[in-house]
Amino acid sequence: MNVIQKLTVVSNPTRVFEVGTEKDGREVIEIKQVGDDNMSEYWVIDEDEQLIASVENCPVIVDWQTIAEHDKTENDPREQAISGAKN
Repeated sequence: MNVIQKLTVVSNPTRVFEVGTEKDGREVIEIKQVGDDNMSEYWVIDEDEQLIASVENCPVIVDWQTIAEHDKTENDPREQAISGAKN
């Protein structure tokens, strides 16, 4: 799965939002691409799932990061095999 790691808004001055950094004392937790084919919009979300910034119809540079998707049952004890178990 690909997630947005960094969003650079090409403006004067240039604005940069990066996951894991602070903006106005709030930590950037997620950057979401929203909108449709006719409108480009990005939301910058903080640790309380509140909007830090909304970027609409601006030239941007998006840095994507590929992360691994884990099987939902990977850590489910009901799905784990126990070696040496006797019935």
